[in-house]
Amino acid sequence: MPTSIKKHLQSLTHDELVEEVLKLAKRFKEVKVYFDMELGDTKQQTAIVEGVKQKIKKQFFPTRGYGNPKAAEIRKLISDFRKISVFPFDVVDVLLFRVEQAVDFTNAYGDINEAFYTSTETAYEDALKLLGTHNLKDHFLKRCLTIRRQSAGIGWGFSDEMDRLTEEYLDESPNL
Repeated sequence: MPTSIKKHLQSLTHDELVEEVLKLAKRFKEVKVYFDMELGDTKQQTAIVEGVKQKIKKQFFPTRGYGNPKAAEIRKLISDFRKISVFPFDVVDVLLFRVEQAVDFTNAYGDINEAFYTSTETAYEDALKLLGTHNLKDHFLKRCLTIRRQSAGIGWGFSDEMDRLTEEYLDESPNL
């Protein structure tokens, strides 16, 4: 944090500091959402996570027409969520949801392209790394194994990479 901001905040009274935080939350949606995640009840937190998931789902399966998932837009949704997320569990949940949508999309419409699968593999690996770092394997193992099973036979080496990542990070043999 820049020294000037730190000095300014330290010079404020308690009431002035409260007003500054309220002003930030009112002016910047991200600050309000961050505090909703940090201080809100489970219902508020769940609504935020589900809102992000629905935006991701619309990339793959819009209510009208065919999906045209754009990796950059999906990465931005996830990046923005990571900024306001308080719990690693929620980040893993959103990353795995993104991977599940990509697998479902492929299984619904057929093979896509290498870039599509590379971005999906990256999201899966990010989720698996977080699982290990935060000891969340038991919470998400079943979902990961389902993703791996549902990706079987998908082209561009995707299926093989999903097997490799699952085995490497979860110590789960690809032989189901």
